[in-house]
Amino acid sequence: MPRTAKAVATIDGWTLAGPSEIGEVAPEVGSVKSGSVALGIDAPVIAKTTTAASTEVEVQPGTTYSFSAYVRLQSKTTKSVAMRFALDRTPIRVPKLNARWKQVTGIVTTGPKQTTMDVGIRVSRAVRGLSIDAVRLVARSGPTKGVNVIPNPSFESVVAKRGIVSSSLVMTTPAAAVAVAMPVGKPVRWSVTRSGKKVKSGVIKRAAALSSIPLVGVKQGLYTLRVRGGDGKLTKTTIAIVDSPTPWIAKDPRAGVGLHVENDLYDDAARYTRALGISHARSDVRWNRVEKAKGVYDWSLYDEDFQRLNAQGVGVLAIAGYGNPAYGKANAGAPRNATGYRAYGNYAAAMAKRYDLAGIEVYNEFNWTHNESNCRSAACYVPLAKRVDKMLATVDPKLPVVVGGTAKYPASWFKSLWQRGALKFANAVSFHPYEKTGKPEEIRTLVRQSRASMKKYGKSTRPVWITELGTSAAIGNRTTTEQASILMRSTVSAYAGGASRFYWYNLINDGTDRREHFDNFGLYEHPTSGVAAVAPKPAAFAQALMTTQLGGRKYRAAERVGAGVVSHAFGTTKNSVRVVWAPKGKKTATIRTSRPVVVVNFDGTTRTVKPKRGVVKISVTKNPVFVRSGAATAGVTR
Repeated sequence: MPRTAKAVATIDGWTLAGPSEIGEVAPEVGSVKSGSVALGIDAPVIAKTTTAASTEVEVQPGTTYSFSAYVRLQSKTTKSVAMRFALDRTPIRVPKLNARWKQVTGIVTTGPKQTTMDVGIRVSRAVRGLSIDAVRLVARSGPTKGVNVIPNPSFESVVAKRGIVSSSLVMTTPAAAVAVAMPVGKPVRWSVTRSGKKVKSGVIKRAAALSSIPLVGVKQGLYTLRVRGGDGKLTKTTIAIVDSPTPWIAKDPRAGVGLHVENDLYDDAARYTRALGISHARSDVRWNRVEKAKGVYDWSLYDEDFQRLNAQGVGVLAIAGYGNPAYGKANAGAPRNATGYRAYGNYAAAMAKRYDLAGIEVYNEFNWTHNESNCRSAACYVPLAKRVDKMLATVDPKLPVVVGGTAKYPASWFKSLWQRGALKFANAVSFHPYEKTGKPEEIRTLVRQSRASMKKYGKSTRPVWITELGTSAAIGNRTTTEQASILMRSTVSAYAGGASRFYWYNLINDGTDRREHFDNFGLYEHPTSGVAAVAPKPAAFAQALMTTQLGGRKYRAAERVGAGVVSHAFGTTKNSVRVVWAPKGKKTATIRTSRPVVVVNFDGTTRTVKPKRGVVKISVTKNPVFVRSGAATAGVTR
């Protein structure tokens, strides 16, 4: 498998598609064909044929040119690729590809008066891990015979800021590498440490404009990478590596995360979300910032970010919030009269028409301080849900309407909601059980309670989505390790209760003050100087580890494996992954098995345990471990 890293940099002489068109088109370092840089394309979703990269070249009229380029795919198996080179209107098809470089060739003849030609790389369907290098266009005759007219043909001339420039610091073991931009021609020294102990180190004798640090032999875990350039400056960051059969983490359809896309901090949120295998992102779409004048919608605050999420294959759960003073003081905090309800429904319908969404959530924490109106009751909420459901039926009847979105789980509020018939306006039900982060195992019971309430008072049920839950790793609250543990325990407990989706709050630390509560909810750190991508926290590693170990397996059952021990099994009995922990501290889990199991610890370290007299005994703590048995492996191939 090619060991490569994409870099945050531009390529001289080439125009690259932006992240709202294709997930990622960027210079790539590592295992390349020529020089130290190639062009990397990663397109999880392609809605229509798109030019990923292009350049304009000068040509001689009436001349035949030979074209060639090297192409490969980050895949052990050979696959068809919906990609072609386009020399003006002449297509150069690409054969089936695998991880080996393959040369593609073709012939084109210019017109009698033609002096320029567009050379493009066009992608028409989704493709992961595509690389291109050593592009040539050479005249067969005439004054420029034998001269390659492609500018920067091997993509070596790039522009990047000094530092660690990988576009993502979450990697998988088959392909882990890091891109750096250090003073050219000088040595670069680097080391990887874990808990203060050196795991790997090396020297790049002469740095190129972009260089690769290959992390061969660095096993699954969260590490600190230190890089010292020839100018003596030290740059460091955390990096996360997880086991996966592919160079990327396959998505878990249950996993979601909260974003604030109106904040510039979240410009690259789509890439960071996808890197962890998260399928869905939840974001406000603030009514009063979209419709400042009645009937006039301005979506510019959200367009680019939602397009980027779509290009990465991340579904968007949009929050229709909150009030809008354009419809009078009565509707400023939340819609409160017939005029407000109609306008709110129209705004939700316009949103559904504008975007490709995974759902619309009716308000956010209507029962809490987000609602600045004079009524937070279920009775005041029902007209909003009713109007949104009615209006979406005219635009996109299949788009899920998500109702509830409450702070905590207010049982009496939901009882009133169902008694008032709101279930018929809902495709899913949501709430935010923050109060359970001290005892995350109780979320399982809460999800079951919510479904029982629907059944009793609404005479039916709907899928439960936990659309917001998190905990701050601010000093004085919880450590980053505790935060990561709560993420795992909350998520697994929600799935065990029957929740269909779980959204962690939130993706990136909002600030850098370690003592500020709201600065420290993120899976990733706040951006730091000298590092192009945001650094993964223990919570990001926990999310990636959980995603790959569960591998999309469905929840099966709770198991009794010892007093004070929680065990939840996913998959089948022949392909099983258990998530095991002890809520009150160190205990022993006893698992009956006749075959060895693979234990993946909370820090990612892995060991095989053989049974004795038909049982395996494992010491567990508050931090979950994964126990794989039967045919279970890490990750799924998609």
